[in-house]
Amino acid sequence: MVMRMFGYTNKILFVDLTKRQVKTEPTDRYAKKFLGGRGIATKILYEHPDALVFMTGPLTSFVPSGSRMDVVGVSPITGLLGGSSTGGDFPSALKFAGYDGIVITGKAEKPIYIKIDNDEVSLESAEEFWGLNVFDTIDYLTHGHPDLRVACIGRAGERMVKFAGISFSHRNLASRGGLGAVMGAKKLKAILVHGTKGANPYNPMELMSVFQEIQESIMESGEFLRFKDWHRNFVPTILNLRMPYFGDYEREWEKAQEAALKAREFFEKHTVGRASCFSCPLRCWGLVQYDGETLPINLCQGTFPAAVFTLKIDDPELAWKVYQKCQSEGLDMMSTVAVVAYASRLGKVTLGSEEILDFIEKIVRREGEGDIFAEGIKKASEHFGVPAVYVKGGMESWSSDIRPFIGSALISAVADSGSVNRALYGFPEFYYYIKKEQAETVATRFVGDIEAAYPWSYSSSKVKLAVLWENMHIIADSLGVCVIALLTTPLELWAQAHKAVTGEAITKEEFMMLAERIRSLERLFNLKYGKGQDEISERLFTGEYGINREELNRMRLVYYSLRGWDENGVPDPNMLKMLGLGDLG
Repeated sequence: MVMRMFGYTNKILFVDLTKRQVKTEPTDRYAKKFLGGRGIATKILYEHPDALVFMTGPLTSFVPSGSRMDVVGVSPITGLLGGSSTGGDFPSALKFAGYDGIVITGKAEKPIYIKIDNDEVSLESAEEFWGLNVFDTIDYLTHGHPDLRVACIGRAGERMVKFAGISFSHRNLASRGGLGAVMGAKKLKAILVHGTKGANPYNPMELMSVFQEIQESIMESGEFLRFKDWHRNFVPTILNLRMPYFGDYEREWEKAQEAALKAREFFEKHTVGRASCFSCPLRCWGLVQYDGETLPINLCQGTFPAAVFTLKIDDPELAWKVYQKCQSEGLDMMSTVAVVAYASRLGKVTLGSEEILDFIEKIVRREGEGDIFAEGIKKASEHFGVPAVYVKGGMESWSSDIRPFIGSALISAVADSGSVNRALYGFPEFYYYIKKEQAETVATRFVGDIEAAYPWSYSSSKVKLAVLWENMHIIADSLGVCVIALLTTPLELWAQAHKAVTGEAITKEEFMMLAERIRSLERLFNLKYGKGQDEISERLFTGEYGINREELNRMRLVYYSLRGWDENGVPDPNMLKMLGLGDLG
């Protein structure tokens, strides 16, 4: 008999594509120790290392910005645990269908898709629409049924381009780590969900009260206010964020300021509105209408600004076409522009030109040398013998270069589940150049040292702040809420929401303990199944702005110590026992 759980559906869907078998297992087996989302997904992957796991959290669909789910699998580009968070409507739709998550194992003989309609789950042929891009796949599966939700891959995922993501609607992607290539390898084109059920909160009246408090906290935050007009101003803002140094491809670009101003004019002319994920007040998506098509754009440096500054595109219409191309093919935007920029150093493509679109198409098709670049920047650099910038495991850096941001360099070296954006969104050093006082205030408040805010600092206090920030991301990813919202709202309010939804009381300290447990489990996974050390590319230690290797190694040892790991990054058995992971050490 399946016990009743509040906040959870208490059902995880397991789909074996090889045997074409479908079954469910209770969520309560995992929830107590691993909470949900990222935590439960990592535990299941530890048990089933060939799986691709989609997992919601206990607060998914219940609270403001509770629109998230985590997708976890072995990254084909790093060989390590790969994780990516996504929002939109799909996570809530899955919960409304009666499932906390989906675990996909095995491989289909022919292209298929999973169809979920509440309790009815079936495996259907996808041969008719195999070969379609993301936008056409979604339109094909939802035609005449706007209440259906889709997770799918485009042509890049089908051909197992190592930096292909999984698309959730026309805007949300689980983009980092190449998990779209994992779907492609499994011959899984899409997951189609229709749900009308859901989960029940423990105390609806208490939830209503805390819902309002969280909503007000988010809407009074600086994050909410800056999104109000950022869809027009965010490219100039990113320009200032990245100053005074951009990286190998952006440095000394005399048109940078002009390109930023042109981009602002483009968005002023073509922005028609804003959008948000399910139950989120932030509305951090701009809606842009151009060339007869309306397309959302997420307001972060890894989207449109990546094309502008990394690929030196001063024509915003061309930059928009590059963004549109990556979205429609289901490609990780940041990885794609990093690979294209690297190819430009080899004379394979001209930055700022229409050639970029043709080059991306060659990558998607794995045509000619596009087949080499489809393997990612590290493999391409090994093939051509020209050094490239990459982070742990060979993943393309979230920013075009991390040398000016030492906290980012540290996390890029020790990360176990994806790139730096999975750990350091909103980290003070990132906005130091545009909000110096705010960055210093945050650093002082959390670790008592203003130096932790300095981008160039190797201080131990910055390591302490990085650990804290990483924990906050793990908590957000495991609860099923947006990390932007979580960082703008006192953790005590999220604890109240957790109590109202699940009936289980939790303290701030217990949240942090959960984060430590999940973080150490990620490390254990890579020690058992993964490959590679805590390293970043040699190129990052060279040049005028090169990272100081000795100082970074010292920071790494401080990080290990704060995590309860030995000098080799291996979790201490006594610490694992304390965290309830003694049987895994």
